[in-house]
Amino acid sequence: MEEITTAFSPIKGGLKLELSLPRASYQPGEILRATLSLINTTPQEMSFSTRTSQLLDLIIEGLDLPRRLLWSEDKMFLPVITLHHIPAGERLSDVLSWEIDLSPGEFELIGVAELMNLNGERILLKTTPLRITVE
Repeated sequence: MEEITTAFSPIKGGLKLELSLPRASYQPGEILRATLSLINTTPQEMSFSTRTSQLLDLIIEGLDLPRRLLWSEDKMFLPVITLHHIPAGERLSDVLSWEIDLSPGEFELIGVAELMNLNGERILLKTTPLRITVE
């Protein structure tokens, strides 16, 4: 059994984004389940807003890909201001499932939190890449 692989974003405005995968190797057609967590690193509740109902996304990049792939490409989200709250020291998590439709090779998976407004500041969080292999 492979070990959980994790990547983080830098902390911005007291928030940090975490991306974890249960493993780093997949077969074409398999479902990749990535857990994305927005973490409140402060001792107070954090409140912020986004301009869409979407909060989290995934990006796959690779040398053999003609363009980067987005988990959200085939999904629809409402264009509404959405308020989010995370208690002190807590996290807001979601599991994003993505069918791997790639030829064998090495790729990078990046977690992204949509542009948010936190105390009048616009923040975009992006994790460091996790290397995944399609066999």
